[in-house]
Amino acid sequence: MKISVGNDIVENQRIRELLERHGDRFLKRVFSESEREYCTNRKDPIPHLSGRFCVKEAFIKAIEPGDKVILDMREIELFGKEFGKKELVLHGKSKELFLTKGYSGCSVSISHAENYSTAVVVLYRE
Repeated sequence: MKISVGNDIVENQRIRELLERHGDRFLKRVFSESEREYCTNRKDPIPHLSGRFCVKEAFIKAIEPGDKVILDMREIELFGKEFGKKELVLHGKSKELFLTKGYSGCSVSISHAENYSTAVVVLYRE
């Protein structure tokens, strides 16, 4: 089995500032409609947005798209209950690259703290 690992960490304040500065434009550029709905319905959406941002960055690091491939972050979606198992759902170029590289599955771990959010994505193939 071959695996590829990506991880990312972000200061929650950075996401808060991006949201304050760019508002819906930032949200619509980075997050799918379902992710925006999930996060903005939370008491404090920032840790949820930050965590999902990290998942997207970690996936891109794990998949190693190359210099000429730009992935749309909205095509990398995170689903799952607040405290349950998370599932990565891919669309468009992200899904195409995942399949082309022969990956058969992935695992996601996401964590939040007061000031930071982090995520690890593991891609695997037989």
